[in-house]
Amino acid sequence: MQGCRAAILVLLLVASSPCLAHHGRAPHYDETKAVHLEGVVAKFDFINPHAFLYIDVVDAEGNKEAWSCEMASRTVLARNGVTAESFTPGAKITIDGVAARNKATGCAFRTAYFADGSTLEDSLLFAPTRASEAEIPADRQSIVGVWTIKQFLASRYYGVLTEAGEQASAAFDPIKDDPAIHCDPGSPVRFWINVNEPFEIKREPDRVVINHRFMDSQRIVHLDAVPPADAPRGTMGYSTGRFEGDALVVTTDHFVAGAIEPRRGIMHTENLKLTERLEVNAEGELEITLTIDDPAFFAEPYTMRELFVRSRWDPEPFDCKPGYQQ
Repeated sequence: MQGCRAAILVLLLVASSPCLAHHGRAPHYDETKAVHLEGVVAKFDFINPHAFLYIDVVDAEGNKEAWSCEMASRTVLARNGVTAESFTPGAKITIDGVAARNKATGCAFRTAYFADGSTLEDSLLFAPTRASEAEIPADRQSIVGVWTIKQFLASRYYGVLTEAGEQASAAFDPIKDDPAIHCDPGSPVRFWINVNEPFEIKREPDRVVINHRFMDSQRIVHLDAVPPADAPRGTMGYSTGRFEGDALVVTTDHFVAGAIEPRRGIMHTENLKLTERLEVNAEGELEITLTIDDPAFFAEPYTMRELFVRSRWDPEPFDCKPGYQQ
């Protein structure tokens, strides 16, 4: 590599990246087109919900171009040793990524190659914090504690949609309509399965409080109660619950119509009823079973299950920055 000279190549990928697919980047990036950049670091925005690396390159005709490459969230990067100083302005760098659909000089980050020979690979950033690194309570069957999702690839299938559900999904624009743009987790489903962000479950006398590092969001489960007549509606609904032994059974309604899983374009009406069961299985994992019941958009109730492992709490706030950029 000489000076800021850059070679920009667009190639056909033989396989799509699970990282891009899971984070719902498909509407923003074309997974069939790879980008190879050689240039210098202009700026590094170390922010949530996604960090951005800005690179100055020079094309084959000698024209300077400013590229931006979207990365994982600041919290995911930080837990893997990345800091605000990891990309030094003016430093030579080579980037492999995936081409943006709506910006000629945008990409989704895959791998960085530094001048000292070290690399940073996006695919290695999303493993959950191992349970051995977490604080294990005396009562191992208790759901109380800090957890994170066990596997990188959460559910992709959400049952059979009705014709109205299909139409609502087709009308959803993830570039403009994703609640995450406004720092809203969007639904209890996405609240649970956002990759690698820990959440903490606390039990109080008359409620269970669940704090999630994703969007610094919170859910309150009112124990042995019924929703008041004037319970507010919202994207997260109003939750009531009861304990069956060590298991917590939660019922949530009082939603506003929206996206139950924005990354998949799965929509729901205001009449959605969500039932969740939280319990620790024989392997010491938190098993959450969710049943989605919304007859207008789902042909029949759909049940899904996700597994979580005990984790460390991340004390650094998510501090989401509203808006989306490429």
